[in-house]
Amino acid sequence: MNRLRLLLLLIAALAMPGVAATVDRDTAQLELTQAITSVQAADRDDAATYAPGELDEARVMLDSAQAAADRRDWTSTAVYAERAKMAGDLAASRSRQHRAEAATAEIERNVETLRRQLTSYGGAP
Repeated sequence: MNRLRLLLLLIAALAMPGVAATVDRDTAQLELTQAITSVQAADRDDAATYAPGELDEARVMLDSAQAAADRRDWTSTAVYAERAKMAGDLAASRSRQHRAEAATAEIERNVETLRRQLTSYGGAP
């Protein structure tokens, strides 16, 4: 978890020069919308089960972005929203990776079962 936070802070620090000194409302709202979409996608991908730390981080950043938007602090809104989007994307990716690995393992078990059955019936291994 500490590595994730460090990585997110590093990415955010590197992204800061790209977020100009001031961000307009429309840009901040777009970033916030993208962050919300990312966190919702992570929820749909069952990240609460397979990437809970990353999903929690995304939600915290999203809450911070929404609080900044309520204060009309558009620069902070954009920064927190970008962090939320990255954490949400990471959570969704980790969840999809876990499910893909589980599906691969299931296929491998099925193939092994079929091999054993063929061998027991006198077929080639």
